[in-house]
Amino acid sequence: MSPDPRGRRAPEPEPGAPVEVSPLTVPGLLGGIVLGFLAGYFFLGWGAFVLLLVVLGALGAVLRGSEHREAAFALVLGTALGYGGVILLALFRGAL
Repeated sequence: MSPDPRGRRAPEPEPGAPVEVSPLTVPGLLGGIVLGFLAGYFFLGWGAFVLLLVVLGALGAVLRGSEHREAAFALVLGTALGYGGVILLALFRGAL
């Protein structure tokens, strides 16, 4: 653990203690899946550009020190899963 500005170490969490995550994590994951699916279905190749924009936006939020880092990661993961799923579906059905 890194020390705080006053030179003291942050207290260690107890084993088995619940970890606090952003309340936007699950909506970010589900919204990302929908966004990725729609981007892949309607824009196909341009959907990868949408995925890149989501990744860059999430990276910007993390680098700014946003308290919703988990939600940003969930949004990227959901978008990649949705886009990858629709592209795989198109490949398996012979549409690509």
